[in-house]
Amino acid sequence: MQLKKLDNSFYTENSHLKEALDNHNGNWTQGKVRGYGIVLITINNLSFAIPLRTNIKHKASYITVKSNQGHIEGKGLDFTKALLIAEQKYISNLPFKISSAEHQKLANKEHYITKKFEKYVEKYIDAVKKNDANILSSANYRFSTLCNYHAELGLL
Repeated sequence: MQLKKLDNSFYTENSHLKEALDNHNGNWTQGKVRGYGIVLITINNLSFAIPLRTNIKHKASYITVKSNQGHIEGKGLDFTKALLIAEQKYISNLPFKISSAEHQKLANKEHYITKKFEKYVEKYIDAVKKNDANILSSANYRFSTLCNYHAELGLL
């Protein structure tokens, strides 16, 4: 499982995204488009960039470093902020560095992480089709970036 960064062109060409990291009303927060560490996962021929984040507060994630604070799960991959990567040019060649222990947790769980993310996406698709307000308003889906990709997910 390789760690990458998003290229600056992604931010320029995707200002329309809702719920994306550091995007508020179509404007990327200045100073925040430095390039999040991402892991690429492909499901159903769609490539998603799953960002590494700190202070994740929900279960729609894969935690690499647990938090000792009760309301925070920890640091890891945040499925709620997954971004569809339509073009390879959006992936930077610049490396993204994390601790070797954290990297090992990712490398050793590639299949598990992929399956967990796939289930997350499937649950979202099912909830949208059923108009399940309980799931869609839950902490795992309320601020999900998947709302940007209904056409690609076959929901239109």
